[in-house]
Amino acid sequence: MACAMRKTTLREIKHTLGRYMAILSIIALGVGFFAGVRDTTPAMVNMMNGFFDDCNFYDYRIISDVGWSDESVAELSQQEDVLCAEGSISLDALFSTSVDSGEGKVLRTHMMPEKINTLKLVEGIMPTASDECAAEANKGIELGDTLTLLDTNSTETLGIFSKRQFTVTALVQSPLYINREKGNTSIGNGTVVSFVYLDKSAFDVDYFSEVYISFANDDMIYSEEYNSFIEEKNDVWEQNSEQIAAKHYDSLAAEAEEKLESARSELEANRTDGQAKLDAAAEEITAAKNQLAETKAQLDVAKSDLDMLEAYSGGNSAEFAQAKSEYSAGVTQYESAVADLEKGEADYNNSVKEFNKKIADAQAELEAAEKKAAALKKPTVYLLDRNTNIGYALFENDSEIVEQVARVFPIFFILVAALVCMTTMSRMVEEQRTQIGVLKAIGYSEAAIMGKFAFYSCSAALIGCLVGFALGTWLFPEIIWITYKLMYIPLDMTYYFDSRLAIAAVAASLVCSLGTTWISCRVELKEPAASLMRPKSPKAGKRVLPEYIPFFWNRLKFLHKVSVRNIFRYKGRFFMMVLGIGGCMTLLLTGFGLKDSIAGFADTQYNEILVADAAVTFSSGKADNVAAALDRESDGYVMLRHSSWDLLYGSRVKSIDLEAVENYADFSRFMVFRDMEGAPISPPKLNEALVSHSISERYNVDEGDKITLRSADMRELHLTVTGVFENHTYNLIYIDSATYVEQLGEVAINKAFVNFREGDSHSVQSVAINKCDGVLSVEQFDSTRERMAEMMSSLDYIVILVIACAAALAFIVIYNLTNINITERQREIATIKVLGFYCRETSAYVLRENITLTLIGIVVGIALGIPLHSFVMSQIKVDIVDFSTVIFPQSFVYSAALTLIFNFIVNIFMEIKLERINMADSLKSVD
Repeated sequence: MACAMRKTTLREIKHTLGRYMAILSIIALGVGFFAGVRDTTPAMVNMMNGFFDDCNFYDYRIISDVGWSDESVAELSQQEDVLCAEGSISLDALFSTSVDSGEGKVLRTHMMPEKINTLKLVEGIMPTASDECAAEANKGIELGDTLTLLDTNSTETLGIFSKRQFTVTALVQSPLYINREKGNTSIGNGTVVSFVYLDKSAFDVDYFSEVYISFANDDMIYSEEYNSFIEEKNDVWEQNSEQIAAKHYDSLAAEAEEKLESARSELEANRTDGQAKLDAAAEEITAAKNQLAETKAQLDVAKSDLDMLEAYSGGNSAEFAQAKSEYSAGVTQYESAVADLEKGEADYNNSVKEFNKKIADAQAELEAAEKKAAALKKPTVYLLDRNTNIGYALFENDSEIVEQVARVFPIFFILVAALVCMTTMSRMVEEQRTQIGVLKAIGYSEAAIMGKFAFYSCSAALIGCLVGFALGTWLFPEIIWITYKLMYIPLDMTYYFDSRLAIAAVAASLVCSLGTTWISCRVELKEPAASLMRPKSPKAGKRVLPEYIPFFWNRLKFLHKVSVRNIFRYKGRFFMMVLGIGGCMTLLLTGFGLKDSIAGFADTQYNEILVADAAVTFSSGKADNVAAALDRESDGYVMLRHSSWDLLYGSRVKSIDLEAVENYADFSRFMVFRDMEGAPISPPKLNEALVSHSISERYNVDEGDKITLRSADMRELHLTVTGVFENHTYNLIYIDSATYVEQLGEVAINKAFVNFREGDSHSVQSVAINKCDGVLSVEQFDSTRERMAEMMSSLDYIVILVIACAAALAFIVIYNLTNINITERQREIATIKVLGFYCRETSAYVLRENITLTLIGIVVGIALGIPLHSFVMSQIKVDIVDFSTVIFPQSFVYSAALTLIFNFIVNIFMEIKLERINMADSLKSVD
C-alpha cells in the first residue's frame, strides 16, 4: 500500500506540475528574499571581522598629553588579557604631492605598525627607509609619487620629522580607516584628506603619542559578548593607564628637574670661572699698561740724552752711535710690547664676548628648562575603545540598515508565500475530496492520506527552500555590498553560512507547506468515507451586497451580474486573491517608493535648501585676500569657519561638520533654515546651535538639549540646540562665530558660500576665484548635485533587487491563484461551453473576475504600501544622506501597471487552458 501511495503521489506531482512548481517557486522566492536580506548584515560584519582579525585591529587606543615611553608600553603590555601593546605616533601635517603642489592637503601621518593595526598591502613594497612612505590606495596618490612636507606647517610639527620629502613605495589599506571619513583636524581646511605611514626612523622624537592595546579575545565585532568584555575592563584600564601615565610624568618631571638643576649649576659655574679668568686677564693687561708707561718714560729720557749727545758730538762719535743703537732697540721692544698689549686687549674683549654669549646660552637653556618644567602638568589620559574610531562606528550603523529593513520586508514575502501555499493546498484537497474518500474506504489511515499531501507540499517547499536559501544568501550580500563599497574599503565579500538562519528558513518553509497542508486536510479527514466520496452540497444562494444597490445592479448585464455574484459569494477565493495580489502590489510600491526617496534628495538639497552657487575653501589667515577676490568675481558671499568635530553621544562619537557663520543677516541667500514641515527657523545665537535632521534622528538630539563637540586636539564646545533643520547631505551643525570666539578664543575663517553673477559663466568665475592666493578649492553645487545623484544611483541595485523579487512574486501569485480558480471551476466552465459560449465569451466570463479582483488587490496594495514604505525609509540610514519619505505619482502607476501586465500575461496562458477544457466534463457525475 505504501508503494501505491508513493506512486499516486508522484503521479499527482507529474499531472499538476504547474501547481507544484508554483509552490516551489514561491517558497524559493520567499526564502531567498528572507534569507538573503537577513544574511546580508552578518555577512558584512563577518567580512569586516575577518579583515580586522587579519590586521589585529586594536581594542584600546590610549592617549596621554605627556606621551608614552618604551617603559610605559612594556608595562601596559603586562596587564591582564593583553595579547600585545604597541606605541605609535600620529599627527596631521600639510603635504604637497608630485602632481598637486600649492597649498597642499592635510594627511594624517602614522608610524608603521608591527603588531597592531597592521596594513594590507595593495601594491608596491612596504617602506623601510626614513624617506619612504605607504599611502592610502585609491586616493589619487600613485607609486613613485613624492610627498613634500610644506614649510607652512608649524615649527613644532616640522621638528617631529627627520625628513622633508617621502617617496611612495606602497599603496595600502588600514583597519583604522575603513570608511571614507578620516576624521577632523585643526589645520588646513579642517578635514583630513587621506593617510600615510612612515618608517619609525622618519620621526625625530623619543616618545609615543599613543599606545594601542590588543586583547586575547576572539569575539565577533559589535557582538554583545565583545561589548561586555570591553565594558568590564573600562574602569580597571582607566585606573591603570592613569597610573602608568603618572609614572611617566614623574620620570619626565624628574628628568626636567635634573636638567633644570644642571642648567643652573652650569650657569653658575660658567659665571664664576669665566669672571675669574676675565679678572685675571684684566689684571695682566693693567700690569702690562703700567710697564709700558714706565718703558715709555725711560725711552723719553733716553731720547733726550740722545739728542743732547748728538748736539755735543755732532753725531759722529762712537758714544753717540752706541746710544742710538740702544735707543732703537728700546723702541723696538716698546713697540713689540704695545703690539702684545693690543693683542691681549683684543683677546680680552673676545673673552668678554664669549663669556657673555656662554652666559646668555646657559641662561636661555635655564629658561627653556624652567619653561619646560613649568609646562609639565599632571597628565590627562584618554582611554578610547573601538567605538571612537569613525569607520568602526559607522560600519555598525550602516550594516544595520539592511538588518532593519530585514525585520519587516521578508515578513511580507513569507506571508504572501504562506497565503498562496494555503490557498493552493486547500484547493487541492477540495479537488481530491473524492479520492480521499476512496483512500479511506479501502483502508488507508488518516496519517497516510495526510502524508500524501504533506509530501506533495513539503517536497516542493524543501526544494524551493534549498534553492532560494543558496541563491539568496549568495546574491543579496554581493549586490548590496556593491553599494557600500562607495563608502568603505573595497573588500571582497565572502560567503557566510548562518546555521540558525538556515534552520529558520527550513522552519518557515515547513510552516508554509506542512502547516497549511494540515490546516487544509484536517477538516476533510474528519468526515466519513461515504460523505467524502460525494461532492459537497453547493452553498445556498444568497443575495450579495451589490444586489442591495438597485441603481448599480439593475444596469449590469446578465454575465456581469454572474461575475459579481461569483466574486462576492466565494469569500475565501475573494480574500485570497485580494490579499495575495495586494501583498505583491504593496511590495512593488515600496520598491518604487525606495527609488523615489533615494533619487530625489539631491534636487531638494541643492535647489531648495543650500541655494548658494558654490563653496570656496581657503587657508586660515587668507580671508582678507579671498574677500577681495570675491568682491570682484561674485554677486555676494558670506564667510564662515568650517571644521570637523566629534559629537559625543553616550560612549561613542560621531564625526560632524561644524559651520561657524560670521554674519547671519543675509544668510537666507545662501542657506535656508527650515524644519521638516517647511517652517522657517531662526539662526543660532551665542552658545546656541542648529543641528541637521539626520543628527537629531539618529543620535537622539532634540531642541533644548545640551550637546558637546570635541576636536582632534581634545578641545570642547558646549552648545544648546535651538532648532532642527532640514538637510539631506552630510551631518551639519551651525553656530555663530561669536560662540567660537567665546569658548575657544579665536575663529579662523576658512570658507565662504558664494553666489555668482547672473549671466556669467560659473566655470569661468570659479577658475578666477580658484587662482586667488590661499584658495584651496571651489565647489560648484550644480556639479555636487550631479555627483550625489550619481553616487546614490548605486542604491538602484538594492531597489532593482526588491522590485524584481516583488515582480516575480506578483507574477507567481497571480498565475497560481488564477490557475486554482480555473481548476476548481472546470465543470462550471465546461458547462457554459456546452451552453454555446464562444471561446472569447468563456474567457471573458472567467477572467473578468480575475481582472476585477486584481484591481481591488491594487487598491488594497496602495493602502498597505504607503505605511510600509514609510516604515522602511525610517530604517534606512546612510551616513552622509538623510532621505525624504516620498512616493512619486508615477510609482503608483508603474506598480499598478506591472500588476496588470502580469495579470494580462497570465490571462493569455489561462485562455489556452480554457480552450483545452473538454465540454464532456460537464456531463460527468460522481453519483
